[in-house]
Amino acid sequence: MRLLRASCGQLSHTNLYQPSGADCYLFENLAKLGFNQQLMLGHNGLFGDFLKELRSLGGMQSPLMDQTGLPVSLQAFDGSPVYEDLAVLNRWLKTEEASSNPRNATFYNTLPLHDGNHFPGQSKTADYKVRAQKLFDDLDNFFTELEKSGRKVMVVVVPEHGGALKGDKMQVSGLRDIPSPSITNVPTAVKFFGMKAPHEGAPIIIDQPSSYLAVSELVVRALDGKMFSEDSVNWQQYVANLPQSAAVSENANAIVIQYQGKPYVQLNGGSWVPYPQ
Repeated sequence: MRLLRASCGQLSHTNLYQPSGADCYLFENLAKLGFNQQLMLGHNGLFGDFLKELRSLGGMQSPLMDQTGLPVSLQAFDGSPVYEDLAVLNRWLKTEEASSNPRNATFYNTLPLHDGNHFPGQSKTADYKVRAQKLFDDLDNFFTELEKSGRKVMVVVVPEHGGALKGDKMQVSGLRDIPSPSITNVPTAVKFFGMKAPHEGAPIIIDQPSSYLAVSELVVRALDGKMFSEDSVNWQQYVANLPQSAAVSENANAIVIQYQGKPYVQLNGGSWVPYPQ
C-alpha cells in the first residue's frame, strides 16, 4: 500500500487505511500520463484480502493478469499456490510484445520468501537460502530476456520487509511484531533496460535516508523517456537531491524511530524507550 501511495511519501499506519488525495496514488498518476496500468501477482491475492486492498486502498483498478497454467513453485502456509516468478514475468513480457500500447506501468507482487512457504507435497518450511537463490536466478534470467527484447524498461524492486532471519534482544528470529531497523531498513534496486548509453561500472549507491517518496521521484525523473535515447546520461544528476525521509517504521502496535543516531521504540502508545542493541 505504501508503494502504491508513494507520490505522497510515507503515511502513518492509521492514515494508510484511510482514503488519500487523488495525487497520492503513484499508478493512478502514471495512468493519467498515458501509461497503461497492469497488475500481476505471484499468488492468488486472497489472504488478508490483499487484492481487495490493492483496489480499495492502493488505487489499483486494472484487471489481474491471467494466472491460468502458471507453474506452482511453492505453497503458502495456507496451501495456496505461489507461482514461479520467471513464468509470471515471461508471461508479462509476451503480453507486452503483443500489445499495441507503447507505455505501460506494471505492479507485481510476489512472495516466495514469506514465512511458511513450503514445496508442494511437503509440510516443512522450505529453506530460505534455496528460495532466495531461486528468486534471484529467476530475476536474472528474466532480465536477460528483457535485454534481448530491446524494450525500454525501468525496473524497480522494493522489498516489503526483511525476513527477520536473526533475532535481537526484543524479538526472536521470525517475529516481526516490532518493526525494528534490521527488518525495515531494506535495499531498493532500480535497473534500466534498452538504453542507448547504459550505466557502466559499479552500481550507484544512494545512502541518504530514503523511502517511498524517493522511489516516486526516480520514476518521475525518467518519465519523459529521454534518458533511454541520450548519447550520454548524467547519472549523478539523476540521483541528486532526492527527497529524504526520516527513519520511521510503524505498524498497528509499535513505532520505531531513529533519534540522535539510536533507535527508539514506542509500544501501544506508551513511553519512548531505547531499542535494545
